[in-house]
Amino acid sequence: MIKKYTFSNELISDLHKDAWGHRPRQMFFLKWEKANDDKKQSMWDNLIDDMVTNDKAEAKVKKENASKLFIRIKETCKLGACNYRTAIRWILDADNIEHDFAYEGGQIAWEYNLAYRHKKLFKTAGVA
Repeated sequence: MIKKYTFSNELISDLHKDAWGHRPRQMFFLKWEKANDDKKQSMWDNLIDDMVTNDKAEAKVKKENASKLFIRIKETCKLGACNYRTAIRWILDADNIEHDFAYEGGQIAWEYNLAYRHKKLFKTAGVA
């Protein structure tokens, strides 16, 4: 039986970056070059597993950050902001975060480590 390999020498650096957020170091490449196809496939599969695990953890953190920001917006409204738009402006001012017209809220979402879809919140609030 012939084993089918799915790893790619051309994409291993990209997969490593997707899994761990940075390109592999020289030591990784030395191990990769010395490995036979079975070992390369094992390394590839492990990186995919790491990427999936890390993506789930990152999604959880982003969801928690969104909840914290929405609670902060509500609390700011209780402190005197007349609406959520004003509350968001006050929060950005307090955190020294610039308005984000160039990226339509994407930069602010990144600053607060929120899912990209939340950029709409900042655009609607008039700060992006």
